[in-house]
Formats: sequence, structure tokens, C-alpha cells
Amino acid sequence: MKTTIKSADWRVANLDCEHDAAALKRALLGLPGIDNIDVYPKAAKVRVRFDPSTTSAAQIRRQLGEVGFPADERRELPALPRPWRNAKVLTSAASGLLLLVGWLASMALATEIVAVPLYVLSILVGGYFFGREAIEELIFEREIGIELLMSVAALVAAIMGQPAEGAMLVFLYSISEAAEGYTEEKTRSAIRALMALAPKVALVRRDAREVEIPVEELRVGDVFIARPGQAMPTDGEILSGTSSVNEAPVTGESVPVEKAPGGQVFAGTINGEAALEIRATRTHADNTLARIIQMVEEAQERRGRSQRFIERFGARYISGSASSPRWASRSSLACPGRTR
Repeated sequence: MKTTIKSADWRVANLDCEHDAAALKRALLGLPGIDNIDVYPKAAKVRVRFDPSTTSAAQIRRQLGEVGFPADERRELPALPRPWRNAKVLTSAASGLLLLVGWLASMALATEIVAVPLYVLSILVGGYFFGREAIEELIFEREIGIELLMSVAALVAAIMGQPAEGAMLVFLYSISEAAEGYTEEKTRSAIRALMALAPKVALVRRDAREVEIPVEELRVGDVFIARPGQAMPTDGEILSGTSSVNEAPVTGESVPVEKAPGGQVFAGTINGEAALEIRATRTHADNTLARIIQMVEEAQERRGRSQRFIERFGARYISGSASSPRWASRSSLACPGRTR
């Protein structure tokens, strides 16, 4: 009997970079029935194909929460924590403060007795996150990344009697990693803007009653009502009513389009002056707006030509710097702080 493979998408918290994506894949691949996993760090989304006879969406969702990537109940794009609540920002700031105090102590006391312990503590505090990532990447991915080279460079500098240089290296790299995540917010803002076009609820006619339900519960064939000024919750065919519909948010059409029974409407477009009764032709997860969002997410995950060149160069540089040629490597992306 042919196995039916299902697919499910989740927006998850704490997914910010390639290192997180690798950790999430390792955690889910341990579950039986997993066919394929696609992770989109910039969109904080994971798509899993699985065999429903072996595992279920609920089990996968529960596993995501247990490994530190809880799925968002509202399916919204999670935001990064404020800098003062970001563990990586705080440890980087602490590393810089210890470095500064150590340098001032060496200047004031003209001795390294007080400064050296501060420098060493700065290295340990600032290097905690990317040092841990380096070890995990080496053990689980069998790769030597830039995090490991930075960790080794800082430790070697301290051992060779240059703890201040080692602390400076750790501080600069850790603060660059902490700042990287906030640059991704510009990328995610485009997705949030698209997601905001569709309403959260839909007014549907069921059992001779009009009830409001979450748009995720809309089924193909449901009849919903779009009031004047409201956005369409999903794609559909007009059953009754005549009105103009502003399709600019989706199609870019600058002039509202007149719609009559038999006409098609798209999710995220805005109804004009009269109420419309519409039969849903697509679910919330499969409508036109959802597909546009998916294309934007996939486009943002694709690296540009310059970035691909830098990564290839970094991989060759790191491989050449490694003592054993069997350690093939790729350059890794910076990963913002997490609180999990």
C-alpha cells in the first residue's frame, strides 16, 4: 500500500541562524516517520514532511518544544528579544566591561596581577556562546567553522601571554554575532507586513448562523462574509453582492476592481462599499497571499552571489587552516542570542 506523506509548517521561537537550524534538524531526525525537514532561519519557520501512520503533527510539535524551539500558537513570526533581555548581548557587554576594567587596572597599577584574571574572565564570558557552537559543530556536523578558529585564537593568545588581545578578539566577535540577529529583523519585517494583510478571523455562515472563526479553521467550501472595508481572509468565489475590491496589496493594481457574483477574490485584498458573500476556494495555508509569503521566505533564504563567494572562500581558508585535511568545512552564519 502506498504511503501518504503529509506536510506541516510551524513558526518557531529561538530559530535565528544556521547553527540553530542544524540543531533543530538533529532533534527532529530522531523521530520515526520523518521524511524531510526544511528549515528557514530568516523566516523562523520549519516545514516537516512525515508519515502520519508512524508519527503525528502533535508529536512533532511537542518535540519542537522539548528541544527549545516551541511553535507559536498564533503562527506569527516571532520577534527577537530586546537587547537587555538577549543573553548573548548581555554576555558580550559583560565581556567588554571586563576587558575595559582590566585595561584600566593595568594602566593604573602598572601591573598585570589584577588585569590578567579580568582578561581571562572576559574571554570565558564573551566566548561562552560561540565556543559552545564551535564544539557542537565539530562533534555533530564534523566541521571546523569560524567559531572554532576564533576560540582557539583567543585561548592561544592568552596562553602565550597576550590575554588582553585574546579578550579583545572575543569581545569583537561576540558583539558582531549579537548584532547580526537584529539585522535580520529588517528581513523579517517584509514577511510580517505581508502576514498583516490578512485578518485573523473570518465571519462564516454555518448551520444557518454567522460565527467568527480563526482563519486557520476555514475550509474549502465554507461561505464567509466580507463586510465593507474588511480584508479577505482567503481566496474565494463571490456568491452574492457587488462591490469594488482594492487588490493593490496583492497584485499591485492601483485602481479598485469591480466584483460581481462569479468573480474571484484573493486573500489580503480589501472589500469596498458593499458586503460580499463568498465561497472559500482555498484554505488559509494555501491561498494566494500564503504562496506569496512562501516565495518571499524562500527568496530571502537564498544567498546572493557575493555571499556565496565569501562562504566558498571562507570554507577553503578554514579547511587550509585545519591540521587534518579530512575536516571539510563551510563558513557559518552568525547567530543571535537566545534565552532558552
